[in-house]
Amino acid sequence: MEKLLLKNSKQNFKRANPSVFSNKLKYITIHPSYYKTEQEQIEEAEQSVSKQKSKKKKIWNAIFFVVNLVVVAAILAYQLTHENISSFSELSNLKFYYLPILFGVFAFIMVLDAHRTNCFLRKSGSRSRPYLCYKMCAVGKYYDNITPMSAGGEPAQIFYMSHRGLDASSSISVPMARYVVSQMSWIIVGIVAVIFIAITKVMDLSVVLIIGLVGFFINFFLLSVCLILSMSKKIGNTLVVKVLRLLQKMHIIKNYEKQYERVMKVVEGYQKTMKTYAKNKWFFLYTLLVSILLYVLNYTMPYLIYLMLGGTDYSLWGTMLIFCVMIDLGSSIIPLPGGTGMNEISFTVVFSTLFPEGTVFWGLLFWRFMTYYIYILQGVSIVIYDYAVGNKKYRWLERKWQLEKESITFQEEQIKKYKREQRRRKNLNK
Repeated sequence: MEKLLLKNSKQNFKRANPSVFSNKLKYITIHPSYYKTEQEQIEEAEQSVSKQKSKKKKIWNAIFFVVNLVVVAAILAYQLTHENISSFSELSNLKFYYLPILFGVFAFIMVLDAHRTNCFLRKSGSRSRPYLCYKMCAVGKYYDNITPMSAGGEPAQIFYMSHRGLDASSSISVPMARYVVSQMSWIIVGIVAVIFIAITKVMDLSVVLIIGLVGFFINFFLLSVCLILSMSKKIGNTLVVKVLRLLQKMHIIKNYEKQYERVMKVVEGYQKTMKTYAKNKWFFLYTLLVSILLYVLNYTMPYLIYLMLGGTDYSLWGTMLIFCVMIDLGSSIIPLPGGTGMNEISFTVVFSTLFPEGTVFWGLLFWRFMTYYIYILQGVSIVIYDYAVGNKKYRWLERKWQLEKESITFQEEQIKKYKREQRRRKNLNK
């Protein structure tokens, strides 16, 4: 009886355990994000997306997009003055039948990504919704490519799913699981690339290789820390607090609470995801392999472009794939949307000796379109479609589902009423 009273009454619990209560209250005060509800996380995602839609953000996104175009124009100007660039009419060996193959690979990447996301959605307990998963992936790619350090993708996905009828738990867990598996698979691909370079010496020591290795070790360190922290909440919280306090004293970070909130949100997401995977290792292995395949397909784009522009060395696929991995790792530490500048310069430097003479610039244009601009165009198309049709269609479906639910409830009530009436009549007859 005493235990029951202590459990049900906060005042009694406080009197019985003053030290425990004060420590808990102190922890909540210092670390409010630790006890953040799912609804609060949804609201944060909505605020993040609304900021991206603000006039100021749109201006900055436009500036970054113009900077990207200026970088491409600068590379073109440099190559025009220092190298011999073939005009488009001079590309006599252009194999146009590789163009539909490129778009086919892009389409397969999106379908595979949507399938992976749908697997996570079903794992969370929701019904299969492949078309919604495709749109969520496309919107996430769009915001990843217009925000620095690809920071806008996950909030946009959480916002999109929560506004398409999914509960808060699924809206948060699906993007987080997708992010965790993507990071793991990316690091696995990076490890293979680094080992391959070390053994074969296929890539000479250059600025691109150095920056790529720096990017690899930074991302590998961050992933390792998140995985270590995800194994223990106690160790995770203590280590995060000490590191952030140290960084605050060194004036590296200013807002301790904000940084703690960001780090713990990622760590808690890793913890939940790891617990889910611990129950189903085969599911984890399957999604990991699908994620690795997605990266391999994406890194195969330059090889297909090389063949389209007249390349004939079919043994270069592995080498080009490794080069692309290092370019991607290097651009990941550039705080500009889409790794602006680093991607273009690295591609030109690395592939200038592999592509047929005078075609590397055309290869750069095709590559950037297939791995960057096409995702922006796809995302803009979906945003426009939703504004014109999709949102209205969903509201109609939502109303339809509500009426169907009300109809089912009404039928159940009528059946119960009928059964009660039947029982009453039987009792009267007796």
